[in-house]
Amino acid sequence: MRVLDSQENTAPRRYSALSNAAFVVSSIQEYDKALLAVACLHAVFSAAMRFVPILLPKYVIDAVSQGAAPGAVLRVALGFGLVLLIAESAGKVAHNHLQNRFIVVRLRLIARSGRKFMSADYEHLEDPEVLDLARRGDRACDNNANGVEGVMHRLLSIFGRAIVLAGSGAIIATLHPLMLAVIAGLLAVNFAVSSRARKADKAINDSLATTHRRLGYITGTMSDFAYGKEIRLFGMKRFLLSKYGEEQSRVLDGETAIQRIWLRSKNVFAATSFVQEGVMYAWLCRRVLSGAIGMGDFVMYVGAIRAFADVLNGIADDISHIRQQTEVISDFRAFLDLPGKAGGTGRLPEITPGLACEFTFENVSFRYPRSDRDALKGVSLTIRAGERLAIVGLNGAGKTTLVKLLTRLYDPGEGRILLNGVDIRTYDRRDYQRLFSVVFQDVHPFAFSVAENVSMRILEETDRDRVVAALEQAGLGSKLKALPKGIDTAVLKVIDEGGVEFSGGESQKLALARALYKNAPVVILDEPTAALDALAEAKLYADFDAMIGKRTAVYISHRLASTRFCDRVAVFEDGRIIETGTHEELMKRGGRYAELFSVQARYYHDGHRREGYHRDGVGTA
Repeated sequence: MRVLDSQENTAPRRYSALSNAAFVVSSIQEYDKALLAVACLHAVFSAAMRFVPILLPKYVIDAVSQGAAPGAVLRVALGFGLVLLIAESAGKVAHNHLQNRFIVVRLRLIARSGRKFMSADYEHLEDPEVLDLARRGDRACDNNANGVEGVMHRLLSIFGRAIVLAGSGAIIATLHPLMLAVIAGLLAVNFAVSSRARKADKAINDSLATTHRRLGYITGTMSDFAYGKEIRLFGMKRFLLSKYGEEQSRVLDGETAIQRIWLRSKNVFAATSFVQEGVMYAWLCRRVLSGAIGMGDFVMYVGAIRAFADVLNGIADDISHIRQQTEVISDFRAFLDLPGKAGGTGRLPEITPGLACEFTFENVSFRYPRSDRDALKGVSLTIRAGERLAIVGLNGAGKTTLVKLLTRLYDPGEGRILLNGVDIRTYDRRDYQRLFSVVFQDVHPFAFSVAENVSMRILEETDRDRVVAALEQAGLGSKLKALPKGIDTAVLKVIDEGGVEFSGGESQKLALARALYKNAPVVILDEPTAALDALAEAKLYADFDAMIGKRTAVYISHRLASTRFCDRVAVFEDGRIIETGTHEELMKRGGRYAELFSVQARYYHDGHRREGYHRDGVGTA
């Protein structure tokens, strides 16, 4: 698998099991310094609980067989019982503390992954291989038993079992060291089989990462309000369910294969367990019959051998599980380590609405990752400070790509972009992006309050008066008055069942209000009027143009509603600028722009004459 860094392919780094275990321990130390101490106490108490059942029967049987008084036997039993009670009580207290604290560490890592998603280079979010890597990495934090938290539990288990292993091993060694070798050899077989099964399990789950991503999309689409109308009006229920069934069948095939793998492994485990029990009882019975050991010793050795085998098998299983889970932790860390472009450290002067910003594209070319064609080809263009520039062209001409480069969501593959004569890559990316208020065609309201949707800040950092002013300027004044809680009304019903749904046109006006609230020196409207008719689009552009004053503005559209009031028009086709000039100059030139304008004007004039459209109105559409 390959992960893209800009235009290059670079394989994600892989980490060893030991390195990943160390990452888990360091995460515990980072987020909860006292957690390791609590975990060690829990392990000690757990080990003490395992030794009582081994030693108690021996001492009771020996005391009875030697004719000890009932009171003495009772004191032995009560002594061991008290130790067991203290260990169990203390262990449960430590266990309860551990569970919640392990969860907190896992949740902190989920938040860390979320921060990475929101700060990673934008191009990674459009790369299917990166999304598959993220999907696999998500398994590192998606439940209590596996991934990071699973490794926490298993490391703790290994520590506690190692104490029991040492103690029970010392007891068995007094019987005969060869017994330790026999048990260890049988369990080595179990470990090898278990490791092979876990590796196969991991391979199958990795192969299903894309399937799970598709399933997530399909199930989300079936329950997403935004798709509800199309699903019903086009009768898509059967279609979507069939798509769901196709992907689900792949998951079921994978799960069936995993079950077969583990069934074969369990058969091997049963066989080695049978051999172990046979060897153990044959050896001990021979020793008892020869008078070498008594019944108390017999019971103790049986308990010690079973404890030794159990904990050694458990340690092997823990190690095997850790090795498997560190694979997904490796994916998780590889996602966190996704390379970013070297960000500049230059700082911009104080950013105010009146800041003069001139942008120059110098022979800029760009190709999307995994594409075999350039989206932009040798583009040279200057956007002057305070200018109104219209970028027009058919879909796929390269208009939105220009915006992504201008706002540094991507960097050019060739050429450079200058801000007031300085390469924009020399500036801190986040500082540079504060220059722009952008409204895209695809508007996504967030399931928070209207105020937060406009300010894009928490309520404590939101200027409520500015929010109201921005909404009114964007044409949502009447909508605001109808909202049950004003600007505190929730948008969507995802989080608040009392939330309101905005229509497509209202959502785009909400996005315009965001741009007005941000009050940045450069405003970009990237086809934000798709949900509006031609005349409404023309009016919105004109009204918005009046609102932004003397700031630099770039209007992008495949319709030509914005061109008449713009200072200049740049016509894009197939990733290149083929014409530039004012509306009048381009119309006189009779080139591609004039052709597009005439076709659109004729369509709206002929198609809507009866609805009162006139030539001048169409001309601005």
